[in-house]
Amino acid sequence: MTTPTGAVLDAVEVTQSIQDLQHDVTLIAGKVTVIRAYVNGASGPAIGVTGTVTLLRSATDPPITVTSANTVSLDPTAPKDVPTRRADAGLSLNFVVPAALTTAGGLMVSAISLTDTLTGANVPFTGPTSGPAVWFHDSPPLRVRVLGLSYTMGNPPVTYTPRDIDYNFLISWLKRAYPVADVIEAPHAIINATATPPFQCTDTNAQLAAIRALDISAGVDRRTHYIGQVADGGFFLRGCASGVPDTPDPTTVASSPCGAATWNWDFDGSYADWYGGHELGHTYGRKHPGFCGESQDDLQNYPFQKGQLADTPNSFCGFDVGDPRLNLPMAAKPGVDWHDVMTYCNYQWPCSYTYEGIRQRLVAEDTLAAGAPAPAGTPAAAAPVSAAPRELRVTTVGGGGRPDERFPKLSVTAAPTPAPAMAAMGEGPGGGQLVSVVGTVDLTSRNGAIKFVNPVQATAGPPAQAGQADGAGPDGEVPVALRVQQAGGGAPIDFPITVKLTSDPAPGQEKTGLVDAVVPVGTNPASVELLVGGQVVDTFRPAAPPPALQGARQSTAGEGKFGLALDFGAAPMDGHTFATQVSTDGGRIWHTIGVGLKDPVITVDRTQFPPGTEVRVRVISTNGFTSTTSDIESFRV
Repeated sequence: MTTPTGAVLDAVEVTQSIQDLQHDVTLIAGKVTVIRAYVNGASGPAIGVTGTVTLLRSATDPPITVTSANTVSLDPTAPKDVPTRRADAGLSLNFVVPAALTTAGGLMVSAISLTDTLTGANVPFTGPTSGPAVWFHDSPPLRVRVLGLSYTMGNPPVTYTPRDIDYNFLISWLKRAYPVADVIEAPHAIINATATPPFQCTDTNAQLAAIRALDISAGVDRRTHYIGQVADGGFFLRGCASGVPDTPDPTTVASSPCGAATWNWDFDGSYADWYGGHELGHTYGRKHPGFCGESQDDLQNYPFQKGQLADTPNSFCGFDVGDPRLNLPMAAKPGVDWHDVMTYCNYQWPCSYTYEGIRQRLVAEDTLAAGAPAPAGTPAAAAPVSAAPRELRVTTVGGGGRPDERFPKLSVTAAPTPAPAMAAMGEGPGGGQLVSVVGTVDLTSRNGAIKFVNPVQATAGPPAQAGQADGAGPDGEVPVALRVQQAGGGAPIDFPITVKLTSDPAPGQEKTGLVDAVVPVGTNPASVELLVGGQVVDTFRPAAPPPALQGARQSTAGEGKFGLALDFGAAPMDGHTFATQVSTDGGRIWHTIGVGLKDPVITVDRTQFPPGTEVRVRVISTNGFTSTTSDIESFRV
């Protein structure tokens, strides 16, 4: 076999998710990076070649050589245009840059060499063999908590739960497609949906917002975004976010369906990745371009025609670095064939406009205060401010048994909560408890409902500001407000609320949204009213002070789960609910796995914890305005 007289290096591209040949897209320090070299044979028979790239961090650093992850054919008869080869990951020599070379700073592609795969001989180049010099920029991580919402429906009843693959594919996709090197995952959990199926994304978003408020109150980083996944086995949940904020606002939550449907283009086993990426994009302020049936919120600003990643094949091209753990190979996303993830088009991936926009929002959010974690043992919500707060600690007697049988007998002791904790446990600026109020509203029909009311600490978020309930809403919208009525004839307090409008309404759907506010309720609150257009549409009235947990015993649970039946002494009254939290760091940070619960039985999915994890369980019982907190001593999975 005769070796070609020479090879030609047509172009070199350093890519992470989306890039052009001028390297206009920001390269993220620490993110998986691939160098694509486009070579062709000048003459002679076709041969297979591998490549070696020489990389330099600076003129004084020693060179580092990297071997290509694949082979390509040097065929003088093959198409030589670069766009054709950029459109296929198998037509470029692909070099995975070592992580140590992607830290913040410069990188130079000093030289590329080729080796004949059959003979081992060097294949000479005709012309230059060097590539570009690029720069990696530090960028914040993405902080996210993904909750799978389980539901039961049908006759006979069937329970539908998001699969592990749905969660794993979403997290992997965010790492590959979003402008981040790291995805900080708050603990994943499968929880029961509180709404009756078939519910809507506004219902699940309300549940997520209530959970998030308790989490942030209990020490979770307030920059964390929340998204729920709902399996499509029983019904299809149309996904949405609870808003599209113009400024950094991690309180905006989102819900997404998940399953194995192909949508006639996605054949990897789960669509939870790009669908979830779309809904999370809304929480980072990304709007619909308006080309494939979605609303035209960003039509004037979107830079490419038809929602594409590029206008011509010579400019931007998407690239998926793949994930070997999930058997996902490297893949090119041709700019004129693929569409932006914020459209409703087929073949979705972030374009450069979306990619850079999300990065800018991440940078802005990173400057927000993380929120100090609560000290170990501090209750997540306050007791009544008029009484000495108490913490109930439930300790196990004896040990042994399998992990789901560590609660054979319980001993209950109560200890006063330290007085200095009072100031940090949710007192509003005007006195009285801070409460998280979450509800849903329909601005078209001027209706609404209060879904969750829970005491929170001041770390949960800035309190709503008092004002006029009947003033004009933002941008001429119907005004929405929360009114706190005071007992004993005290003057009510009104709090105008900016509704978080649903991001993805179905065609013809009424304008709906989420009420999500932290409200100081004063020193003697009697009720909270939801007003839409100046009219009261729902009222929350607290029950008697919530009962304290007296004990717990093991209850029947499904495979991979353990259950606890809670004993509150007297049966909880209407208006009493409870939340369940878990901690894996000795009580420093707590994560909510249930909110608004009424049945005094909790089920914890053991599979969410790595083997050997020490887990503490907390139960918060509340009437909305006051609460009691009970900690169950740790057990090991």
